[in-house]
Parts: sequence; C-alpha cells; structure tokens
Amino acid sequence: MKKVNFARQKPYYSYIMAKKVTYSIPLRRMWKMYKTWCKVKKSSDMRSFYRDARLFADSQPNPMVRQSEYLTLNFWRKDYNKEILHVWFEQKELRDFLRDDLPVKDMEGIKQYLKEEGEGRKTAVPGFDQELEWVRYDLALHVPCETDGYVFAFAIMHDGTFSLHYCSDTGVGQLHESQLDEIKKRSDEYSVGIIKDFTLAVNLLAYMKCFPECVKDGVPDTNNSNTYRYKEHSVQLGTSDKITTTVKGTMRPHFRKGYIKLLSSPFYTKKRGQLIWVSETSVNAKSKTVETSNNEKKVEDFKSDKI
Repeated sequence: MKKVNFARQKPYYSYIMAKKVTYSIPLRRMWKMYKTWCKVKKSSDMRSFYRDARLFADSQPNPMVRQSEYLTLNFWRKDYNKEILHVWFEQKELRDFLRDDLPVKDMEGIKQYLKEEGEGRKTAVPGFDQELEWVRYDLALHVPCETDGYVFAFAIMHDGTFSLHYCSDTGVGQLHESQLDEIKKRSDEYSVGIIKDFTLAVNLLAYMKCFPECVKDGVPDTNNSNTYRYKEHSVQLGTSDKITTTVKGTMRPHFRKGYIKLLSSPFYTKKRGQLIWVSETSVNAKSKTVETSNNEKKVEDFKSDKI
C-alpha cells in the first residue's frame, strides 16, 4: 500500500482569476494533506486519515513541532465536523484595523460574550470525583487578496481566565491571559506576532458583538468560494460606517481612532452589558463621541476607561 509523505506536502494556494477577489483558506496545508491522502488511499474516511496524520505527528522528534502538528490536526478535525464558524472579511483593511490599530480595552466584555456564545464543556479531574466547567469558541478567518488564513480557539477556563489557541500557515501556538504582560514587554518578531494575533482575535469578537448589523450569513460570491468544503457555517463581515471617515479623492475607507467599551455601570438600565464603539473626535485632545447616546452624563462616563 502506497504511503503518503506528509512532510513534503506543498501549501495549497487558491486559484487566481482576473477581476475577481480571492480569499485565504484556513488550515490549507491540512486540507491539502487530506485530499492527497484520499487520492492515494482511494478513501475519504476522516477517522483513518486522522489516525495516519496522528502517527505522523507522533514520529516528529522535536516536541515543539510535534505539539504544533497535534494542534493543527485537532483544529482540522473540528473544521471537518463543521464545528468552526468561518468569517469572511469583505475588506482586507478591516482585518488590518482590528489587528494593528485598535487597542484591546475590554477583556471582561469579551469574556462575557464567550460565555454567552461559546460551547460549554466539562473536563474530569483525575483522582477526584468532580468536573471542571469551561467554555470554548472557534473561529476561522478568510482574508481577501491574501493566502494565509487563521483559526482561533478561545477558552474561558474554570477559574475565569482567558486562553487563546491559534493556527495559521505562518505559526501555531497558544497564549494564556497570565502571559500577556510579559510578552508585551518583548520586541522580538515572534512576541510581536503573538500580540498581533491576540489583538486580532479579541477585537474581532468585540467588533462582531458591537456591530451585529455588519455580520450576515453566507459566503462571498468569489471565484474560490466553492473550493471551501463547508459553506453553511459561514458569515460575511462588513465595515461599519461608524468606524470609518471619508477622505476626499480616495476610494478606500479610512478608519477612525477609538475603542470598544463594555457598559458595566448600573446607570445603564437598558444597555448595561453591551459593547459599544467610542470614537476619538480630535487628534490632540480627549474629546470622544459616543455613537449610541446624546445624554451628557453618559458622555462623561465614557471619558473614563475604567470598567
């Protein structure tokens, strides 16, 4: 029986056609491996492929490479089982804004969102007659005009702390809330990349919660949209007018400085617990605009960054 050489698989690039937008495909390497395995084995049995790919991962002598293969394979299995929500950015600039320009201001709001939207799980504690409860939420990102896709797994642990697992064609890893402050102090390329991935993942959730009108079901009508296996568990993500400004003579949106904030004060009897957008209205001052209210007391409350 012919063997599949997992180590020599080339990355899968989406087909490019003139005048049409192409999207990145998350977990493209693992999907390519699976398609190659199916041709060689003349089978499409996911469990058999997972077993063979797991054996390949077990054979890796480097423990970091081995762990990376495990994480990628487990992400792929969830994707095969339609357990990951796929987000298709309508504009690449929105991804850049969420990753590079928008500060993470409200982790508590994100934790609340995850508890509401995530998948509840229980894990048995070895040696004890009890189970630990935690929440998981998975997202895969498709970016227009790029090759690399992303997959994120968020988790709220039993002690209330936040954990993030991520996977792309440029890196695989995990980050716990307790590691953030230390990593932010570093300036090496790896640490900067981790913080960027973390910022993108957190701001993406906050943005989707803050601007639900920008989230719509389905896959964009692009030339490579039919290459992805599952379409029904997908949403398109547009850009809100509230975070952009018009610049004369330009075609692309220009993003406004601001941040997303959780309304946690008891003052907000109707909107308490919501994530809202607060935009800067001047360059060298502290003036801010609250998009959802004209109440002066609320404006004063928003001037404070305290949650």
